Amino acid sequence: MPMVDFRLQALFEDASSDTTCAKCGAASAPAPSDGCVRWQVVGGHTGGILVRASRTLTSMELGRLSANSLLEEVEIVSDRLHYRKLSGDGPVQGWVSLRLKGKDLVRKVAPDEHSDLPLSNESGNSALNTQISSGEMSSGKLMIQVRVDHARSPKAAETGQLDGAVCCLVGGLPSLGSWDPKLSPKLVQRRLDGAATVWEGCLDGLEVGAGEQYKYCILHAAKNLYIWEESGPMHHWPKSTAVHDFEAGKAEVTPQGAWPPPQAVPRNAPAAELGAGTELWIPWSTHQRAVEVPHSVFHAFHWPFALTCDRLQDIGELGFQAVQISPAQKSKAGGEWWTRYQPQDYLTIDGLGSTGDLEKLTQDASRRGLLIIADVVFNHMVVVASCQEWKHAQKSKELLAALKRRLSDAVGPAFDAEDFQWPWFEMSGEHWDNHNRYEGWGNGEWSELRHCEKVVKVQQQHLQLLLDAGVRGFRFDAVKHMRPAHLAEHMDYLRNSGKLLFAYGEILSVDAPMHHEYMQSLAIPSTDFPLTVYMNRVLMNGPAAAQEGVAVSCAKAAHSEGLDIRSSELHMPPGLSGDSIRFARNHDTVMNPGSFYGLSGSCLSARACWAWLLSLHDGSVLVYPDDLQSQESGPLICRALRYRAKLAKVATSSQVGLLYLEAGGPPGFLLVALRSAGGQLCGLALVNLQRTPVKVTSCSLLKNLGDGVFQDEQGCTVHLRDGSLESEGSEGVSIQAFDAAFLAT
Repeated sequence: MPMVDFRLQALFEDASSDTTCAKCGAASAPAPSDGCVRWQVVGGHTGGILVRASRTLTSMELGRLSANSLLEEVEIVSDRLHYRKLSGDGPVQGWVSLRLKGKDLVRKVAPDEHSDLPLSNESGNSALNTQISSGEMSSGKLMIQVRVDHARSPKAAETGQLDGAVCCLVGGLPSLGSWDPKLSPKLVQRRLDGAATVWEGCLDGLEVGAGEQYKYCILHAAKNLYIWEESGPMHHWPKSTAVHDFEAGKAEVTPQGAWPPPQAVPRNAPAAELGAGTELWIPWSTHQRAVEVPHSVFHAFHWPFALTCDRLQDIGELGFQAVQISPAQKSKAGGEWWTRYQPQDYLTIDGLGSTGDLEKLTQDASRRGLLIIADVVFNHMVVVASCQEWKHAQKSKELLAALKRRLSDAVGPAFDAEDFQWPWFEMSGEHWDNHNRYEGWGNGEWSELRHCEKVVKVQQQHLQLLLDAGVRGFRFDAVKHMRPAHLAEHMDYLRNSGKLLFAYGEILSVDAPMHHEYMQSLAIPSTDFPLTVYMNRVLMNGPAAAQEGVAVSCAKAAHSEGLDIRSSELHMPPGLSGDSIRFARNHDTVMNPGSFYGLSGSCLSARACWAWLLSLHDGSVLVYPDDLQSQESGPLICRALRYRAKLAKVATSSQVGLLYLEAGGPPGFLLVALRSAGGQLCGLALVNLQRTPVKVTSCSLLKNLGDGVFQDEQGCTVHLRDGSLESEGSEGVSIQAFDAAFLAT
């Protein structure tokens, strides 16, 4: 049990409205400043006036301000007003135009009118600000303040203004929700401070060790939906008053991280004996990985083709068999990673490099025995309007026609608006996973393509461009939003080309029947979210989590998201198939908002899961670059990759055992034993799940394996006899905290 530096408890309050916190004296809406300039909305009587996130007319729409709303002026730039709302309906802050087509949208309020106009929430925020700035607080309590800069984090700013939104402190400990925001401490008070939203609260009572990692996320409490999280670095639990910036120092998705990855072998240190505990064995799948399926894949996420090419030698030497690249087609302008997933022109290779760059990459990879897997996005195309705009357009033929013209302009000449799915339907909430998931517009914004002859033809031209460039592997994005018949046409095309070596589909779901809907009819593997959910639950909880199995774990995870998944085999073995694509973290769980069934950890917290995945005989492990390049997880992953590569052609079955050292607590030790086709032991992975080094001399798990002779990572001989390990004349094998030892024959 870690030493507890203080106790922390959130004030769980009704978040359906921005009420004043009696304990902290905090209010959610700003009080008007003395001598402030006020404006009143005089336009928009038929729907309100448009509010944007910044002064530019192309910035994100935040919603509309109702007529007669009262505003406080923050600044005026040209004919644009930056305001803070004092009363009325609509966004609490933003930018509006002073006039439109010669008509005033807002009017300046004369000073002598101030007392005649209604204000809301004038109680102010001085109490909490005073406590935070002075550091004066009652013993054992913590004051937390989180600033969301609207320019840096516009989506978090937008979602944070919704009625019912709260700011959660989410981490791996049960007291921080075990990465489930619904169970985590929450900040419920908010206010505006210039171009920032400030979340704040008085917290007291939970046991959290100082330095524990966590992040902030925005939760819609009323709908129980996880709607936005920090994509920046983890925060460390403070010892005193904390004032943080949301996504401060956000790490850009660039390839400039540490390279080659850190590969230090852990040094020996004094270690206590492992000790005795309760053992539990997980019946592992007997699935075999097909010959054409790569055992390990490096995800060159958002890496330019030229840079990936420069690093191929290192990637191959680490033991990878394949490299997955981000979407190659011309996409929405911008350097952010998500722009690659908004295709604009399937007939042009542009953004991460040219066709020539891609050809050089595939040629160099082929010489090194590496397969290049291209990511293709065929479900939807570039976003041209917000969900709010599309909603308004459903009530206005003129606006709908204008938005369709905008869409046609963006995707022409290959496509026009009629190649997309109509009528428009907002796919959100439960519709992500029900029968509406095929034709809905994701978040009300994704430009959803129709399944028709024209669309299929253009998309197959893109596939041909990739084949001609030397690509022989394919990942299909957002597969669960495409009908199997649509994807089947593309798989037939690739197979008929005679050049396809490998393909899989991304299915972001823990619903096993949904995965099998595609895997069985198309004969391709999918992303094994069910396995990742199960493994994380096993590593963070007591024996019951391991015993309940994958199906029950997934049902619980889905229920936490407000979803019901279809019944599947209750005692289904771990792993959707021997070829499933596996990961401890991937770009969806790291970069996207949303809970993804509680999968939202750090490089450090994901270490044990990576060691487990890479120690197994089956599956294709897709390694996220941040984890490989991190000093916290990189060295362990590098060693596990080499171990996996060494035994990939030998091992045909896995035995997975857990040792629980504390009653009711999570496992303290993990063992994965590999056997060859003849049943002989060929590998042992010993994973220390404790915070202190351990020395493994003997344990009950080893007694079930039989005898064997291995070599450790330094080439020293290790004997397993009668359940005991001996290494070069000394007893036992030492393993650092949250680390592993890999022994191979």
